[in-house]
Amino acid sequence: MFTYPLLTPAEQASLPTLVAEPNPIQAKFEDSTHQLFYCQTTDGEMVLKVCHEATIRSSHFWLGANHLFAANFPDSLGDIHLTHHFLQKNGALTVPGFVAANAQRFVLTRFLAGKDLDAELIADDWVIQLAEHIVKLHQCTYTSWGQLHAPKLPAIEWSGRLHQTITFLAKQKGTLIDKTLLAEVLANAENIRETEFVPMMLDLRWDQFRSGTNDLALVDLDAFVIAPRALDLVLLEYVLTPTQLALFKQHYIQTHNWPEHGADKSCYQLLLFLMNILGETDLEKWMQQI
Repeated sequence: MFTYPLLTPAEQASLPTLVAEPNPIQAKFEDSTHQLFYCQTTDGEMVLKVCHEATIRSSHFWLGANHLFAANFPDSLGDIHLTHHFLQKNGALTVPGFVAANAQRFVLTRFLAGKDLDAELIADDWVIQLAEHIVKLHQCTYTSWGQLHAPKLPAIEWSGRLHQTITFLAKQKGTLIDKTLLAEVLANAENIRETEFVPMMLDLRWDQFRSGTNDLALVDLDAFVIAPRALDLVLLEYVLTPTQLALFKQHYIQTHNWPEHGADKSCYQLLLFLMNILGETDLEKWMQQI
């Protein structure tokens, strides 16, 4: 008899019966907050994602997401089925079928056939599909922000909470953050007045996607929040190459305007750096990249 790795007997009692020993899927980053396993069951191929609780507690990404957006991770895994349903209804990409989840512990989803993307080999069609997906998500607008399924934080609190989060994360980095830059960013944060909030994937990177024959699929769904549209676009400017960004914009501006960067730019740049979004360790290089 086969068992699901790292799960208690009670947790796996109602899960589909395994027909082979689950195989570990190699983590893409040393600080990965989850352990992944490929599982063959009587109900088909699946992927088990188990929280690595010690890593989550020390993750700058989740420290930032929980502090700023009240993301409540990993407790929020208990509601991740709602994220699957939301993206199936409001997004433009394939997402894995939801099977089961347990708050703080694990998610079990259906396996999506295809290949993991290589950030160095991104097809134009995938950029267009991503643009179509973001365009659809940005059509869902909110006047409050926070958790994807319960954005209860009022717009007036954004600047103050952003200021607090940048201060909090900068302390975690210690002496690595230039004090002059930090003071300038914090001053700018006080003047930000965001009024438009949209669904955002905080950890959007190409390695979170898979490609089928032609279709792009999104496989990692646990970091969606309701955030300022400007923050989402700043992240995209980091993820996309200049050529990809130009192609993305061609499709995006058919439906939405592309806002000019203001005082928010440096704030959002530093926030993303402190959350270790793309793993960059050179702050000066990061701030000059866009």
